[in-house]
Amino acid sequence: MSAPELTLARHQDPSSRTLCLLTQDAGQWDPCERVADLIAAQLPNVLKAAQAHAAARPTEAAAVEENAPDPLSTYFIRQAEPDSIIVFDAGQPVPGTTAGIAGFNVRGRAFGPNRFEGLLRSMEPLTGQWLAPRFTPWAGIDREPLVQGRWVRMKPRPTDTPAEMLAAADRIIERAVAAQPQARARMARLAQGDMALTVIVFDEEIEYGRVGVGFLFLASRRIGKGRETGLVTGARFAHDVLGRVPVAKALRAKSALLVGAGAIGGFVAQDLVRAGLGRLAIVDSDSVEPGNGVRWALAREFWGLPKSHALYHHLTRNYPATEVVPHVAKIGVAVSDPAAAAEANQHQMEWIRARVAEADVVIDASASTECQRSLASVCRDMGKPFIMGYATEGAAGGAVARFAPSGGGCPACLDEHWHDQTLPRPPVDSSGTITPVGCNTPTFTGGAFELQEVSLELVRSAIGTLAPDDYDVGDWPLAVLSLKHGPRRILPRWETAAAIGRHDRCWSCGGA
Repeated sequence: MSAPELTLARHQDPSSRTLCLLTQDAGQWDPCERVADLIAAQLPNVLKAAQAHAAARPTEAAAVEENAPDPLSTYFIRQAEPDSIIVFDAGQPVPGTTAGIAGFNVRGRAFGPNRFEGLLRSMEPLTGQWLAPRFTPWAGIDREPLVQGRWVRMKPRPTDTPAEMLAAADRIIERAVAAQPQARARMARLAQGDMALTVIVFDEEIEYGRVGVGFLFLASRRIGKGRETGLVTGARFAHDVLGRVPVAKALRAKSALLVGAGAIGGFVAQDLVRAGLGRLAIVDSDSVEPGNGVRWALAREFWGLPKSHALYHHLTRNYPATEVVPHVAKIGVAVSDPAAAAEANQHQMEWIRARVAEADVVIDASASTECQRSLASVCRDMGKPFIMGYATEGAAGGAVARFAPSGGGCPACLDEHWHDQTLPRPPVDSSGTITPVGCNTPTFTGGAFELQEVSLELVRSAIGTLAPDDYDVGDWPLAVLSLKHGPRRILPRWETAAAIGRHDRCWSCGGA
């Protein structure tokens, strides 16, 4: 509803003069309600709330309006240039002066010319010492180069263009440094770079009834002989950013070893990092090829890279709070070349034990029997929990099994139980295997939309094992998945077993 004759401090877009009669919660809209009835019901409350705010009676206003914040910065979003962003600390300390120096980390983006991602690290006064530490949301950020810009305290007008806002900021800065020749020269240099960044600082409502610091960001670029100014979207980085995943706090100090980064393991790596895991080591011997993209986590950008390295580059670039360590190696295969064995600076088993020692849990997604049994034996010997998961041929089903170091059976015991049909076993589509052209290794058929059922349960099992006080691991060490019944697809169905006991025929864990 447009009301150009009104000027309200709240519930009205200051540019279009449109009144806001509902919050952004779509559930408030009744499709059977007539617009005239909505206006008749809501407009009096909007006017009452505006009058109460103008008279500094917040309790009266709260009684007649939705208790939602009305931040000034939201009215500038429509002017922001696409595909660029600057992230800032939700509790960013700002000096009490009028203007100063801002520090940024900036890196370009491939989405278009002049597109970039920035991180506001600090805001300091022009003179004197500023003791507030730089914003450091993750380890390693200090290794990235710091770019300097300017900040200025002023109340922006949503009706101004970015160029007009920058001109107003320049005038305020000029007055602030008029009596400081060195500061004036420095601010002038910062305003004339190939890309000059300016932070507009102002007070705005960040929660209903609570005023905090608001930020807008201007990027002035040299274009030929002139300059072009754009408004860049700002996004708050709150210290409770992991609050959306409550278990993340417990995972920050945990480490996992993932062996096998294929169609199942690649997604396991991504989801563990997204959940807030502190450290992830990835072991895989394969490389990314075009054919992998139909069901692997990453595709064209990483063709030709070892899968562990591809995941490392992707995860550290996008989830830098987690330490990711890639290894190109194959576990469970003997070294038969004497020359290669002589060149090795460490025995393979010593290397494996060193990787297991670094981890709080070991996850096997290799689908290799040799690898599974080798890792299970090492984990039992070293007192580490071991989890394995894989899909069956044709993506007909899959299994996820947890093996505690304190007792119970091992993967060889599980195979014997399956042979005896004493534990549930996943279905197999024996026709679901192909050998791609130009490849000498068979692979099973199936898409990511099927295989991720196994990946997700592997992740949940790992998180429950790492943080049992914050996430229920479940009382089943074995979960068996069925995706098909005969030739027909069925809804994902999980069967569980309460124990994987030692089997009398197993010599691997001393069952006999």
